[in-house]
Amino acid sequence: LLQFMYAFQQVYKRIETFAFSTSLQHITPLLKHNDFKEAMRLVSAENQHWSGGTRIGESLNSFVNECSKTILDKRTTVIILSDGWDTGEIDLLEQSMQTIHAKSKKLIWLNPLAGYTSYSPDVAGMQAAFPYIDIFAPAHNANSLRSLARWL
Repeated sequence: LLQFMYAFQQVYKRIETFAFSTSLQHITPLLKHNDFKEAMRLVSAENQHWSGGTRIGESLNSFVNECSKTILDKRTTVIILSDGWDTGEIDLLEQSMQTIHAKSKKLIWLNPLAGYTSYSPDVAGMQAAFPYIDIFAPAHNANSLRSLARWL
């Protein structure tokens, strides 16, 4: 998924990219690097907290508090790439999703698990997010990511 965002970053001029696990990191400047391997090394070095659980609500709340005034408007499409498993506050996830949805043109949630037939979005994070998602789609292979173009 990072390679996908790196490619987007190279093509689109007005794109901001953030990564989150236990906290939110703005990685746009790292993905602007001309060498993909170096960009991935920089992203990995900046994100020491990966594999520590995912606090989606807290991360999206940070995004709302720090970035919504300068990044979000009715021309903005927000894409969230996540499986929806949140180890943090579900209420904060729902509040943040509500704010992002209200301030943006479109909210797309790409879930790497959604492409599998046995998947069901039963986890609390997905349940809290669903009312505010305009498009919910899989992100489990290259074909699923290519289909994103029709919604942008």
